[in-house]
Amino acid sequence: MPDMLKNLGAALLLSQQELSRLISSAPHRYKTYLIEKRNRGQYRTIAQPAKEVKALQYWVIQNVLNMFHVHPAAIGYQRGKNIADNARSHVNSRFLLKLDFKDFFPSIRSADFDLYIRKQQIQITDQEVAALSRILFWNPKGTKDMCLAIGAPSSPGLSNILMFEFDSAVEAFCSEAGVSYTRYADDLSFSANLSDELRRVEEWVTHLCDNLESPRLSLNREKTVRVSKKRARRVTGLVLTNDSKVSIGRDQKRRIRASVHHFATGRLPEDQSRKLRGLLAYINSVEPSFLNRLRHKYGADTIKRLQSAT
Repeated sequence: MPDMLKNLGAALLLSQQELSRLISSAPHRYKTYLIEKRNRGQYRTIAQPAKEVKALQYWVIQNVLNMFHVHPAAIGYQRGKNIADNARSHVNSRFLLKLDFKDFFPSIRSADFDLYIRKQQIQITDQEVAALSRILFWNPKGTKDMCLAIGAPSSPGLSNILMFEFDSAVEAFCSEAGVSYTRYADDLSFSANLSDELRRVEEWVTHLCDNLESPRLSLNREKTVRVSKKRARRVTGLVLTNDSKVSIGRDQKRRIRASVHHFATGRLPEDQSRKLRGLLAYINSVEPSFLNRLRHKYGADTIKRLQSAT
């Protein structure tokens, strides 16, 4: 990767001195705010980089990160893949295990990136590695370590890259055990026709997290889910039906039918019409048969008008 910094500066119309100053301060140029999690009283810190830091990150995404491999088991943030693809990997199994990482992005540090880069067979200087770390990682106030920020455009793709070794190890173990494995960001899903195999996987993944050199991750035991076909099975918010299909779920369908009815009768506010338009696009990618049933019930013209609502 010869002259990476020179090319970056030229692309952003910055002198090398200006680029150096920007990169030096980049880990501190973030605006932070809190959003409440589903559990009341718990908050997630969002850190959004300044627009000039975002510009650096977008350039790195296009010119550096796209050179590295992402494991096929990593579904999240991958072009051409979505939550429905993640769920479909598990529709044919009787038992489902879901694990969740605790503080996923903040647990991935610049040291993990540095170690990963050292293992790659590419031409990159120590100066470039240091610059990339400062461009891609956030330095929270009062801490020494730089970590991935929830809110930076480069964090999702970089997390997948740095999880390649983890995903490879888990996939290899699961393949031998006859278990299907996918990961959508911090959500790990495993499915099999024998519950004993999933117990083995859970023990093994727990051991792996405890002993993995990089990145150092821990499981959120409160979010572990073990279910069978006797109960509702959900993967990344979608329902796995007993006839091996993926569904948005009954409750969601009921709400959507009511909204479409209100639109058809002219009683749906404009802002909710726009929201419903987005939901219909989502339905079309997940469960197009339900969209066809809406057309049959409310008329193709109604659905067409709704889809074109602004």
